[in-house]
Amino acid sequence: PHPTPPAMPSAMAMLGGKMRRAHGRKLLALTFLCVCWMMRPGTEQVLASIPTLQLPGGARMQSLALGLYNVPREQVKAVINAGLAADVRHFDFASFYNNEAECGAALRDWMKQGHDRSELFVTTKVWTTDLGDPASALRSAEISIDELGVGPVDLVMVHWPMPGKHVAAYLALEELVRSGKAKALGISNYSPADYEELMKSATIAPQVCDFFHDKGLIVQAYKPLQRGGPVLSCDTVLKIASRVKKSPAQVCIRWNIQKGNVVIFKSLTPARIAENVDVFDFELTSEDMKSLDALTTEAVKAEAQGHWEQRRNGTPAPWGEGLRPEKRTLN
Repeated sequence: PHPTPPAMPSAMAMLGGKMRRAHGRKLLALTFLCVCWMMRPGTEQVLASIPTLQLPGGARMQSLALGLYNVPREQVKAVINAGLAADVRHFDFASFYNNEAECGAALRDWMKQGHDRSELFVTTKVWTTDLGDPASALRSAEISIDELGVGPVDLVMVHWPMPGKHVAAYLALEELVRSGKAKALGISNYSPADYEELMKSATIAPQVCDFFHDKGLIVQAYKPLQRGGPVLSCDTVLKIASRVKKSPAQVCIRWNIQKGNVVIFKSLTPARIAENVDVFDFELTSEDMKSLDALTTEAVKAEAQGHWEQRRNGTPAPWGEGLRPEKRTLN
Protein backbone atom coordinates (compact mmCIF):
# COMPACT_ATOMS: atom_id res chain seq x y z
CA PRO A 1 0.00 0.00 0.00
CA HIS A 2 1.05 3.58 -0.51
CA PRO A 3 1.60 5.37 2.79
CA THR A 4 0.18 8.40 4.53
CA PRO A 5 2.72 10.95 5.76
CA PRO A 6 2.43 12.18 9.34
CA ALA A 7 0.22 15.07 10.40
CA MET A 8 -2.20 14.45 7.54
CA PRO A 9 -5.58 16.15 8.12
CA SER A 10 -8.48 13.73 8.55
CA ALA A 11 -10.45 15.56 5.85
CA MET A 12 -7.97 14.24 3.32
CA ALA A 13 -8.42 10.56 4.19
CA MET A 14 -8.52 8.55 1.00
CA LEU A 15 -9.65 5.12 -0.14
CA GLY A 16 -7.03 2.64 -1.26
CA GLY A 17 -4.28 0.41 0.04
CA LYS A 18 -5.27 -3.01 1.33
CA MET A 19 -8.51 -4.23 2.81
CA ARG A 20 -7.89 -6.27 5.93
CA ARG A 21 -9.99 -7.83 8.68
CA ALA A 22 -9.27 -6.57 12.16
CA HIS A 23 -11.52 -7.30 15.11
CA GLY A 24 -14.12 -8.54 12.63
CA ARG A 25 -14.27 -5.30 10.63
CA LYS A 26 -13.07 -4.49 7.15
CA LEU A 27 -10.53 -1.71 7.05
CA LEU A 28 -9.74 0.33 4.00
CA ALA A 29 -6.38 2.04 3.80
CA LEU A 30 -5.68 5.23 1.92
CA THR A 31 -5.19 6.34 -1.62
CA PHE A 32 -1.87 8.05 -1.21
CA LEU A 33 -1.94 11.82 -1.55
CA CYS A 34 0.93 12.50 -3.84
CA VAL A 35 1.07 16.24 -4.48
CA CYS A 36 -0.85 19.47 -4.20
CA TRP A 37 -1.11 22.20 -6.79
CA MET A 38 -1.80 25.84 -6.04
CA MET A 39 -4.92 26.96 -7.90
CA ARG A 40 -6.20 30.46 -8.51
CA PRO A 41 -9.84 30.91 -7.44
CA GLY A 42 -12.31 30.64 -10.28
CA THR A 43 -9.82 29.19 -12.75
CA GLU A 44 -11.41 25.79 -13.37
CA GLN A 45 -12.02 25.24 -17.07
CA VAL A 46 -12.70 22.29 -19.34
CA LEU A 47 -10.29 20.81 -21.88
CA ALA A 48 -12.30 18.28 -23.84
CA SER A 49 -14.29 16.38 -21.20
CA ILE A 50 -11.87 16.83 -18.30
CA PRO A 51 -11.83 20.02 -16.17
CA THR A 52 -8.50 21.79 -15.83
CA LEU A 53 -6.91 23.94 -13.16
CA GLN A 54 -4.63 26.92 -13.65
CA LEU A 55 -1.27 26.93 -11.89
CA PRO A 56 0.33 30.14 -10.59
CA GLY A 57 2.63 30.23 -13.62
CA GLY A 58 -0.35 30.17 -15.97
CA ALA A 59 -0.12 26.56 -17.21
CA ARG A 60 -3.22 24.39 -17.12
CA MET A 61 -3.42 20.85 -15.75
CA GLN A 62 -6.30 18.41 -16.08
CA SER A 63 -7.91 17.15 -12.88
CA LEU A 64 -7.35 13.57 -14.09
CA ALA A 65 -3.97 12.15 -15.08
CA LEU A 66 -2.94 8.81 -16.54
CA GLY A 67 -0.06 7.22 -14.64
CA LEU A 68 2.38 4.81 -16.26
CA TYR A 69 3.58 2.95 -13.16
CA ASN A 70 3.92 -0.80 -13.78
CA VAL A 71 3.00 -0.47 -17.45
CA PRO A 72 5.23 -2.88 -19.42
CA ARG A 73 7.30 -1.15 -22.06
CA GLU A 74 5.65 -3.08 -24.88
CA GLN A 75 2.21 -1.86 -23.73
CA VAL A 76 3.04 1.79 -23.18
CA LYS A 77 2.01 3.02 -26.63
CA ALA A 78 -1.39 1.32 -26.49
CA VAL A 79 -2.06 2.67 -22.98
CA ILE A 80 -1.06 6.24 -23.86
CA ASN A 81 -3.06 6.11 -27.10
CA ALA A 82 -6.10 4.94 -25.14
CA GLY A 83 -5.65 7.83 -22.75
CA LEU A 84 -5.32 10.33 -25.56
CA ALA A 85 -8.43 8.91 -27.21
CA ALA A 86 -10.30 9.46 -23.93
CA ASP A 87 -9.22 13.14 -23.91
CA VAL A 88 -6.46 12.69 -21.31
CA ARG A 89 -3.63 15.18 -21.81
CA HIS A 90 -2.08 14.97 -18.35
CA PHE A 91 0.51 12.18 -17.92
CA ASP A 92 2.45 11.13 -14.83
CA PHE A 93 5.86 9.59 -15.53
CA ALA A 94 8.92 8.78 -13.39
CA SER A 95 12.38 7.31 -13.73
CA PHE A 96 11.28 4.53 -11.35
CA TYR A 97 8.63 3.41 -13.84
CA ASN A 98 11.48 2.49 -16.19
CA ASN A 99 9.49 3.15 -19.38
CA GLU A 100 10.01 6.83 -20.14
CA ALA A 101 11.66 6.26 -23.51
CA GLU A 102 8.53 4.44 -24.67
CA CYS A 103 6.29 7.10 -23.13
CA GLY A 104 8.07 9.84 -25.00
CA ALA A 105 7.94 7.93 -28.29
CA ALA A 106 4.17 7.49 -27.95
CA LEU A 107 3.62 11.19 -27.29
CA ARG A 108 5.89 12.22 -30.16
CA ASP A 109 3.98 9.95 -32.54
CA TRP A 110 0.76 11.64 -31.42
CA MET A 111 2.22 15.09 -31.99
CA LYS A 112 3.27 14.07 -35.51
CA GLN A 113 -0.43 13.65 -36.28
CA GLY A 114 -0.88 17.40 -36.00
CA HIS A 115 -1.24 17.88 -32.24
CA ASP A 116 0.67 20.53 -30.35
CA ARG A 117 2.98 19.96 -27.39
CA SER A 118 1.13 22.71 -25.52
CA GLU A 119 -1.89 20.41 -25.22
CA LEU A 120 0.05 18.12 -22.87
CA PHE A 121 1.07 18.31 -19.23
CA VAL A 122 4.03 16.02 -18.56
CA THR A 123 5.46 15.16 -15.15
CA THR A 124 8.60 13.18 -14.30
CA LYS A 125 10.17 12.32 -10.96
CA VAL A 126 13.64 11.52 -9.54
CA TRP A 127 13.91 8.27 -7.55
CA THR A 128 15.69 7.79 -4.23
CA THR A 129 18.65 5.92 -5.74
CA ASP A 130 19.62 9.19 -7.46
CA LEU A 131 19.21 11.47 -4.43
CA GLY A 132 22.53 10.58 -2.83
CA ASP A 133 24.21 13.72 -4.11
CA PRO A 134 22.98 16.81 -6.00
CA ALA A 135 24.80 16.00 -9.24
CA SER A 136 23.18 12.57 -9.43
CA ALA A 137 19.71 14.04 -8.91
CA LEU A 138 20.24 16.54 -11.72
CA ARG A 139 21.67 13.84 -13.98
CA SER A 140 18.66 11.60 -13.42
CA ALA A 141 16.18 14.34 -14.25
CA GLU A 142 18.08 15.28 -17.39
CA ILE A 143 18.05 11.64 -18.54
CA SER A 144 14.28 11.55 -18.05
CA ILE A 145 13.84 14.76 -20.03
CA ASP A 146 16.06 13.42 -22.81
CA GLU A 147 14.31 10.02 -22.91
CA LEU A 148 10.88 11.66 -23.09
CA GLY A 149 12.08 13.88 -25.91
CA VAL A 150 9.12 16.27 -25.90
CA GLY A 151 11.06 19.39 -25.01
CA PRO A 152 10.86 21.04 -21.58
CA VAL A 153 8.76 19.02 -19.17
CA ASP A 154 5.99 20.72 -17.24
CA LEU A 155 7.06 19.40 -13.86
CA VAL A 156 10.06 17.65 -12.26
CA MET A 157 9.54 16.24 -8.79
CA VAL A 158 11.58 14.75 -5.98
CA HIS A 159 9.80 11.39 -5.73
CA TRP A 160 10.49 10.75 -2.02
CA PRO A 161 12.03 13.08 0.60
CA MET A 162 15.09 11.12 1.73
CA PRO A 163 16.20 12.44 5.14
CA GLY A 164 19.35 14.50 4.85
CA LYS A 165 19.31 14.29 1.05
CA HIS A 166 16.12 15.77 -0.37
CA VAL A 167 16.92 19.46 0.17
CA ALA A 168 20.25 19.36 -1.66
CA ALA A 169 18.66 17.32 -4.45
CA TYR A 170 15.86 19.84 -4.86
CA LEU A 171 18.31 22.74 -4.93
CA ALA A 172 20.20 20.98 -7.73
CA LEU A 173 16.97 20.53 -9.69
CA GLU A 174 16.35 24.28 -9.57
CA GLU A 175 18.91 24.54 -12.39
CA LEU A 176 16.41 22.80 -14.69
CA VAL A 177 14.00 25.71 -14.33
CA ARG A 178 16.73 28.29 -14.77
CA SER A 179 17.94 26.57 -17.95
CA GLY A 180 14.46 26.10 -19.38
CA LYS A 181 14.48 22.30 -19.29
CA ALA A 182 11.57 22.21 -16.83
CA LYS A 183 8.75 24.66 -16.30
CA ALA A 184 8.22 23.92 -12.61
CA LEU A 185 9.46 21.84 -9.68
CA GLY A 186 7.46 19.81 -7.22
CA ILE A 187 7.75 17.55 -4.20
CA SER A 188 6.08 14.18 -3.81
CA ASN A 189 5.37 12.24 -0.61
CA TYR A 190 6.55 15.10 1.59
CA SER A 191 5.28 15.59 5.12
CA PRO A 192 4.66 19.15 6.35
CA ALA A 193 7.94 18.92 8.29
CA ASP A 194 9.84 17.94 5.13
CA TYR A 195 8.26 20.85 3.30
CA GLU A 196 9.20 23.35 6.00
CA GLU A 197 12.76 22.02 5.99
CA LEU A 198 12.98 22.51 2.24
CA MET A 199 11.55 26.01 2.28
CA LYS A 200 14.38 27.22 4.50
CA SER A 201 16.75 26.76 1.54
CA ALA A 202 14.78 26.68 -1.70
CA THR A 203 15.26 29.64 -4.02
CA ILE A 204 12.63 28.45 -6.52
CA ALA A 205 9.52 27.53 -4.57
CA PRO A 206 7.79 24.30 -5.57
CA GLN A 207 4.50 24.79 -7.33
CA VAL A 208 3.56 21.47 -5.79
CA CYS A 209 3.51 20.46 -2.13
CA ASP A 210 1.71 17.88 -0.03
CA PHE A 211 -1.34 18.07 2.22
CA PHE A 212 -2.05 21.79 2.40
CA HIS A 213 -5.70 22.33 1.52
CA ASP A 214 -5.76 25.21 3.98
CA LYS A 215 -3.19 27.11 1.88
CA GLY A 216 -5.26 27.07 -1.29
CA LEU A 217 -3.52 24.04 -2.74
CA ILE A 218 -5.03 21.17 -4.69
CA VAL A 219 -4.17 17.64 -3.53
CA GLN A 220 -3.19 15.15 -6.20
CA ALA A 221 -3.79 11.50 -5.33
CA TYR A 222 -2.58 8.28 -6.86
CA LYS A 223 -3.69 4.67 -6.50
CA PRO A 224 -7.37 5.66 -6.23
CA LEU A 225 -8.66 2.17 -7.08
CA GLN A 226 -6.26 0.03 -5.00
CA ARG A 227 -4.88 -1.19 -8.33
CA GLY A 228 -8.13 -3.06 -8.86
CA GLY A 229 -8.25 -4.09 -5.21
CA PRO A 230 -11.01 -4.90 -2.69
CA VAL A 231 -12.34 -1.35 -2.52
CA LEU A 232 -14.10 -2.05 -5.81
CA SER A 233 -16.12 -4.83 -4.17
CA CYS A 234 -16.77 -3.07 -0.87
CA ASP A 235 -20.50 -3.07 0.06
CA THR A 236 -20.57 0.68 0.65
CA VAL A 237 -19.08 1.40 -2.77
CA LEU A 238 -21.26 -1.19 -4.53
CA LYS A 239 -24.48 0.23 -3.08
CA ILE A 240 -23.63 3.76 -4.15
CA ALA A 241 -22.56 2.58 -7.61
CA SER A 242 -25.85 0.75 -8.08
CA ARG A 243 -27.89 3.79 -7.11
CA VAL A 244 -26.04 6.29 -9.33
CA LYS A 245 -25.73 3.77 -12.17
CA LYS A 246 -21.97 4.04 -12.33
CA SER A 247 -19.17 1.55 -11.80
CA PRO A 248 -17.42 1.18 -8.42
CA ALA A 249 -14.28 2.64 -9.99
CA GLN A 250 -16.18 5.72 -11.13
CA VAL A 251 -17.61 6.18 -7.64
CA CYS A 252 -14.15 6.06 -6.07
CA ILE A 253 -12.69 8.51 -8.56
CA ARG A 254 -15.68 10.82 -8.22
CA TRP A 255 -15.26 10.77 -4.43
CA ASN A 256 -11.69 12.00 -4.92
CA ILE A 257 -12.79 14.69 -7.37
CA GLN A 258 -15.44 15.99 -4.98
CA LYS A 259 -12.76 16.20 -2.28
CA GLY A 260 -11.05 18.74 -4.52
CA ASN A 261 -8.27 16.36 -5.48
CA VAL A 262 -6.53 15.80 -8.79
CA VAL A 263 -6.48 12.05 -9.45
CA ILE A 264 -3.83 9.90 -11.11
CA PHE A 265 -5.31 6.62 -12.29
CA LYS A 266 -3.81 3.70 -14.18
CA SER A 267 -5.18 0.91 -16.34
CA LEU A 268 -3.92 -1.27 -19.15
CA THR A 269 -7.42 -1.60 -20.64
CA PRO A 270 -8.71 1.06 -23.07
CA ALA A 271 -12.34 0.57 -22.03
CA ARG A 272 -11.46 1.09 -18.37
CA ILE A 273 -9.36 4.15 -19.16
CA ALA A 274 -12.38 5.67 -20.91
CA GLU A 275 -14.62 4.65 -17.99
CA ASN A 276 -12.30 6.26 -15.45
CA VAL A 277 -12.51 9.56 -17.33
CA ASP A 278 -16.31 9.49 -17.46
CA VAL A 279 -16.88 10.87 -13.95
CA PHE A 280 -18.07 14.42 -14.56
CA ASP A 281 -21.75 13.82 -15.30
CA PHE A 282 -22.88 12.84 -11.80
CA GLU A 283 -22.40 13.85 -8.16
CA LEU A 284 -22.25 11.97 -4.89
CA THR A 285 -24.49 13.15 -2.08
CA SER A 286 -23.13 14.41 1.22
CA GLU A 287 -24.25 11.13 2.77
CA ASP A 288 -22.36 9.19 0.11
CA MET A 289 -19.24 11.18 0.89
CA LYS A 290 -19.56 10.55 4.62
CA SER A 291 -20.04 6.82 4.04
CA LEU A 292 -16.92 6.65 1.89
CA ASP A 293 -14.94 8.78 4.33
CA ALA A 294 -15.81 6.32 7.09
CA LEU A 295 -14.02 3.49 5.29
CA THR A 296 -10.65 4.96 6.29
CA THR A 297 -9.43 4.10 9.79
CA GLU A 298 -6.63 5.22 12.09
CA ALA A 299 -5.28 1.66 12.09
CA VAL A 300 -4.57 1.63 8.38
CA LYS A 301 -3.18 5.14 8.50
CA ALA A 302 -0.64 3.89 11.04
CA GLU A 303 0.21 0.88 8.86
CA ALA A 304 0.62 3.10 5.83
CA GLN A 305 2.94 5.44 7.69
CA GLY A 306 5.31 2.54 8.27
CA HIS A 307 5.50 2.00 4.53
CA TRP A 308 6.10 5.71 4.04
CA GLU A 309 9.07 5.61 6.41
CA GLN A 310 10.51 2.65 4.53
CA ARG A 311 10.13 4.25 1.12
CA ARG A 312 11.57 7.62 2.05
CA ASN A 313 14.68 5.98 3.46
CA GLY A 314 15.47 4.44 0.08
CA THR A 315 14.11 1.62 -2.06
CA PRO A 316 15.94 -0.15 -4.90
CA ALA A 317 14.79 0.79 -8.38
CA PRO A 318 14.14 -1.61 -11.28
CA TRP A 319 17.80 -1.14 -12.23
CA GLY A 320 19.00 -1.95 -8.68
CA GLU A 321 20.38 0.12 -5.80
CA GLY A 322 22.82 2.25 -7.78
CA LEU A 323 22.41 5.21 -10.09
CA ARG A 324 20.04 4.88 -12.98
CA PRO A 325 21.57 3.74 -16.29
CA GLU A 326 22.40 6.14 -19.09
CA LYS A 327 19.74 7.29 -21.52
CA ARG A 328 17.96 4.50 -23.37
CA THR A 329 17.52 4.92 -27.10
CA LEU A 330 14.79 2.96 -28.89
CA ASN A 331 15.53 1.23 -32.15
